[in-house]
Amino acid sequence: MNKKNDEETKPVMQKEIFEQPAVVKRLFERCINSDDTVMLNIPLNINNVVISASGSSYNCAAIAAPLFRELLCIPCEYEYSSEFILQKNYFVTPQTLFIFISQSGETSDTLQAIKKIKELGGKTLCITNSENSTLWNLSDYRILSDAGEEKSIASTKALCAQLFCLLLIILKIKFSTAGSIESEILALKRLPLYLERIIGDFDRFKIAAEMISKYRDIVILGNKTYYPVAKEGALKIKETSYLNVMAYPFGEFMHGHVAVLNEKAIVIAIIDEENAMSAKRNLEKIRRDYNPKIICISSVKDIDSGDFNIYIKTSKKIKAIFGSLIVLQLIACEIAKILKKNPDRPKGLTKVVRD
Repeated sequence: MNKKNDEETKPVMQKEIFEQPAVVKRLFERCINSDDTVMLNIPLNINNVVISASGSSYNCAAIAAPLFRELLCIPCEYEYSSEFILQKNYFVTPQTLFIFISQSGETSDTLQAIKKIKELGGKTLCITNSENSTLWNLSDYRILSDAGEEKSIASTKALCAQLFCLLLIILKIKFSTAGSIESEILALKRLPLYLERIIGDFDRFKIAAEMISKYRDIVILGNKTYYPVAKEGALKIKETSYLNVMAYPFGEFMHGHVAVLNEKAIVIAIIDEENAMSAKRNLEKIRRDYNPKIICISSVKDIDSGDFNIYIKTSKKIKAIFGSLIVLQLIACEIAKILKKNPDRPKGLTKVVRD
C-alpha cells in the first residue's frame, strides 16, 4: 500500500492524535506573549476552584486539580456535571472560580451546572472548542481551546487542548502571586517537540496494543495525577473496543481490587518520578502473587518492571502527563483496529449535546 492510500485508511481518531503537537503549538503561540506572560482574560483574586465536566473533560479536570493544589496552594474540587447538578448546597464566594469544560459547549448536564451557579452569582469560566456555543455565551470568562473540529467520538486532541488551557490558567494565577513561571513556560514551549517524539515511537505502542488485545480484562494503574490519566486511558479503550477496563491508584488496588487478577487479566502501569519506588514495590507484589502480564509506561529511566516497557523520556511532570495520555490514546486506537472495531464511531455512542 502506498503512503497516500495508507494515510487515507488511518482512523480519524489516529489522525487527530497525531495533530496534538500542532494544537499545543498553536495554543502556545496564541496565549503566551514573547515576554512569557500568559495572555488570558481571567480573574486573579482566586482562593478556590471548582471544575464541572463530563466524560474525557471530567478526566481532564481530575488531572489538573492536583496541579492547582501543587502550583497555587489552593483547593480545587472537580465533579461530574451530572452529579454537580444534584447537589443541595453550593459554596459560592467572591474568590471561588467555577470552571466548566465542554468540547462542544452544548453538553446538557454541564449547561445545567453553569446555570445553577449563575443563579447564585458565582464567578464562571468556560473552556470550550466552540465559540458562540451556549456554554460560551453563558460564561463570565471564556477560553477557546482551539483544537479544530474533532470528528472522532473518542476525544483526544480536544482533551489535550483543554488540559493545556487549564495549565495556562494555573500559570496566569501563579504569575500574579509568585511572579516566577519560567520553568513551566519552558516545558510548555518544548511540549510540541516532545509529543512529536512520542508519536515517533508508535511502532512500539503497536506491540503493546497487540499484547493487550488478547485480554478481555485490563487493569490500568497510576498514582496521584496519573490515576485520572489511567482513568482516561481506560475510557478510551472502553469507548473504542468495548473491553472491561478498570483504573485504580496503585495503593488502593492492593486493597481487595487486586483479586480480579485471579482471572486472566493484563496490567498497564503508569510510573512517574515521584512515586516510582512505591509503584515498583506494588508491581513486585502483584507479580509474586498473581503473575499477570505487565506493561509499564514510564518517564523514569531503567524501569524494567514490565514484560514490555515504554519509556517516555522526560524529567518534567507536565510533559510526562501529556506523554502518558498520548501513549494510551494510540494504544486504544490500535487495539480497536486489531479487534476490527471502528474507533471513530463506537456503537451506541455520540457526542453528548444539549437536549
